[in-house]
Amino acid sequence: MSVFREYLPDDEEKKLIKSDVISRVLYDLYYHMKEDDSYLRKIINETISAEIDRWKRDRDFPLAERYLSFFKRLRKKLSGLSDSERKSVIKDIVGLYMDEIQGNFSVPIYNLATHVVPRALSFLLTGISPASIFSSFPVPRLPDIDTHVIITGDIEKVKKLAHKGTIILAPTHVSHVDSPVIGYVVYKLGLPPFLYGAGLNLFSNPILGFFMRNLGAYKVDRLRKHQLYLDTLKHYVCATLEREYDHIFFPEGTRSRSGGFAEKLKMGLLGCGIRSFVNNLIGGRMRPNIYIIPVTFTYHLTLEAESLIKQYLEDMTREDWVSYHDEAFMISRIINFVKRFVELDMKVIVRFSEAFDPFGNRVDYDGNSLDPAGRVIDPVKYVIKDDQIIHDSQRDSEFTKELAEKILETYRKDNTVLSTNLSSFTIFELALRKVEESDPIKGLLLMEGLELDIPYVLKLIDVAKEKFLELEKEGKISVHDRVKGKTPMSILDTASRVFARYHRLPPFELRRNKVLIKNSMLLFYYRNRLTGYFELFG
Repeated sequence: MSVFREYLPDDEEKKLIKSDVISRVLYDLYYHMKEDDSYLRKIINETISAEIDRWKRDRDFPLAERYLSFFKRLRKKLSGLSDSERKSVIKDIVGLYMDEIQGNFSVPIYNLATHVVPRALSFLLTGISPASIFSSFPVPRLPDIDTHVIITGDIEKVKKLAHKGTIILAPTHVSHVDSPVIGYVVYKLGLPPFLYGAGLNLFSNPILGFFMRNLGAYKVDRLRKHQLYLDTLKHYVCATLEREYDHIFFPEGTRSRSGGFAEKLKMGLLGCGIRSFVNNLIGGRMRPNIYIIPVTFTYHLTLEAESLIKQYLEDMTREDWVSYHDEAFMISRIINFVKRFVELDMKVIVRFSEAFDPFGNRVDYDGNSLDPAGRVIDPVKYVIKDDQIIHDSQRDSEFTKELAEKILETYRKDNTVLSTNLSSFTIFELALRKVEESDPIKGLLLMEGLELDIPYVLKLIDVAKEKFLELEKEGKISVHDRVKGKTPMSILDTASRVFARYHRLPPFELRRNKVLIKNSMLLFYYRNRLTGYFELFG
């Protein structure tokens, strides 16, 4: 595991990883060519066609013209190439992909990101003056951004497993804020930096892009769906896992557009856990185990809530909604978001779940896999056939599905009830009842401008809170301590103030003895984090 490595791959090791990935891709191609001698030609044709189509649609990308030129030249000469020359072409294409995928890691910028930036943000965002800092002389009172990032779960187990094998953190994906938050949390736990994939579009973000380009993030182009690119990406992940570099995967694939949890996970990169485990066994590596640890983020506010829910509604209805701009690419909105977060003493709750092996079995403190009864089992038995450790894609796919189901269960179990999502859930469900519509998307169009009596809303908040507290006792969700100690009116008032300080058109506002629904789309978004646990009017 990378606790034995201080930093991420340097330039020399990146060259070795690149060569390794090219060899792995070619090995797979040779295997397929045994069954279909035209496979190599097909895969190159598919790649050329996909790449030209990809970059014709996105000519603003800095390397678009270079890629177009490369693949158009390749298309012209392809018909006259021998099999040997085609293999050379594959090497060139995979090399091109690897140059794009692999990230850079700068030690000075890592030190800046982990030591200087958090403290600078604390001074900037809390507005503390030098006089107030030294008012507590001789021990100066310094601001601390850590008070807003609450890390929960079995942290000591995470640290211990870090010495037993290689870790894959599998967080929920709420916002682009997730990446810097989980990176900072890893640092605070005393672990070395993790490798993590980020969408190609994020590297054009003026703030996130700078740090991602220099902190080891590898690029993932989600618009490329063709086999050669996907194989290159998977082999890169496996090659680095097998070198004991820990990873952060977002198995939901992309940020939640609805505000709720994904119904199913992306299993492509998640399946690298089994493949790397098998390769580790075959290679006789000292620490072959791979551990998957789900992580659940809960925010009072989401930076990009407005643009995300509009994208979701467009996808669901195939209709144009109000035009939107992704707030994560607007510096003024980022600064405003973080400032409100600190001013209102809001928290980011980062909850580490129980650990799993790549087959979906729970793992104990010593890194042992456990069966459902809690007995230690040897996961090697899953990958042995006729006394041989083997790869089996069908077997691995089934085990990865089981793992994905376990991860989704932990997301819901480790979700946290806050004033914002509890108020939104209650108000939205009541409004649906008032407009007599069972379909939430149809209902949100009808509830805009609706006024609800505050006494009835408070009664339902109390009912919903009690139901969530009962679920918490059953280990099915978590209720934040502040919510437990607040009255329904305090919960509603807190949510109203938080929303109003950030969102220009908040989900609702309080007017005398009424709750006025002002932005039903945002109300729907924040409500969705608590759906599926119970029916409020059931």
